Amino acid sequence: MAHDPDDKRALFQQVVDDILDQIRDGRLNPNDPLPSARKMADLYGVASMTAQRALRELQHRRITYSVAGKGTFVHPDAFDLLRGGVLREPIDDPDLRSRVAAYLADQQAITIRYHHARTTDDKNTALHELLRHADTNNDLIDAVIKYQADRGNLAQQPEHLRRPSNDEKAPPPAKRPRSSRNRTPKQ
Repeated sequence: MAHDPDDKRALFQQVVDDILDQIRDGRLNPNDPLPSARKMADLYGVASMTAQRALRELQHRRITYSVAGKGTFVHPDAFDLLRGGVLREPIDDPDLRSRVAAYLADQQAITIRYHHARTTDDKNTALHELLRHADTNNDLIDAVIKYQADRGNLAQQPEHLRRPSNDEKAPPPAKRPRSSRNRTPKQ
């Protein structure tokens, strides 16, 4: 996307707004990597410093997060934040913050393996590993929710992810809409 010379917004803001649009419309999803500042500068036809400022702005807004040596990624809460969700306060507890960072880094590594998998078996292996990773870290997710709730941030797990207590019956899993792509029409 080359910048529009008639657009009065600052160049970095045009880049930020385009990335926000990509998140809103689903072209960028949680934990998706963003291009490096150099690649972003080439993509948008702006200076490298402008691209770096756009990346800093996105991170400042908590739309992205960085992993040292790995890059910048779309924050898991980005879509909700763009829809007007309340920003949760950063985690002050160094141990919990470190556990969350390690969890996200591991999750990202598995996601990258999935995206780079060349065979269906490799993709399935990565998907199962991703599910196992999430299941084995339920205690971490619960700890973060408790941490935020104890501070009045009222962070709650989304309804569809809540585990029922022993007294409750588990709700049936939500059905996903069937994709109309790659289907041949019935005759």
